[in-house]
Amino acid sequence: MVRLYGKAPYKIVLVHGGPGAIGSLKGFARELNTLSQIGVVEALQSKYSIAELIDELYSQISDNCNEKVSLIGHSWGAWLVALFAEKYPELVERIILVGSGPLEDKYVAEIGSRRFENLSEEDGEILQRLMNNQATDEDMAKIPNVFEKSDNYCLENRDMHKADKTDSRMHNTIWEEAAGLRTSGELLAAFKCIKNKIVLIQGETDPHPARGITIPLQENGVECETYILEKCGHSPFMEKYAKEDFYKILLEII
Repeated sequence: MVRLYGKAPYKIVLVHGGPGAIGSLKGFARELNTLSQIGVVEALQSKYSIAELIDELYSQISDNCNEKVSLIGHSWGAWLVALFAEKYPELVERIILVGSGPLEDKYVAEIGSRRFENLSEEDGEILQRLMNNQATDEDMAKIPNVFEKSDNYCLENRDMHKADKTDSRMHNTIWEEAAGLRTSGELLAAFKCIKNKIVLIQGETDPHPARGITIPLQENGVECETYILEKCGHSPFMEKYAKEDFYKILLEII
């Protein structure tokens, strides 16, 4: 399933995070289409394995796009677009990673410590269950509010960026598989095989440290055009002080 913004040709495809934050990029898609006047596809994930999500994204792009696309992934979606580009480079002009997680395990501990510093005990317990792949549907409904507190600098227009629904099964299943790819080195190996241009846009205060992406790529000879936004957390398209710069960068790239 997809949602389309603007008119064909559709040259931009947005891939949401979570995993399981379905529809969380609708506000981003709408604003990007308005600003760029380029057709945008919001790809909605519905599968429960990474291989199936890659196949689903292939169908979403093939069915709606007639030329190579700028493939933009937010959070978990940044990894998914990279894994997709490794397999289907012929469909991709460039991949743009927004708020990506680190590519090696040694950077992971920093994410948790940054997040828990900003949370109450109750919110911290919800986040811990999520990190342990034990999140319930009740937890998943609360996660957006938890992440608002733990991951961001100064948000605005929250309602236009809320997910349509959350899927705890998708989150727990996909994230366990994805984390395994990072631990095994397969995720980083996929980046080494990508033939398309790679761009990283990361908030300076995002709990996910930008060096967790840039250093592993540099050490493996992978070029990555990088932009670090000040006064910005995990979701630049929602940030009061960084949103204008974020869209300016995107418009220059695409």
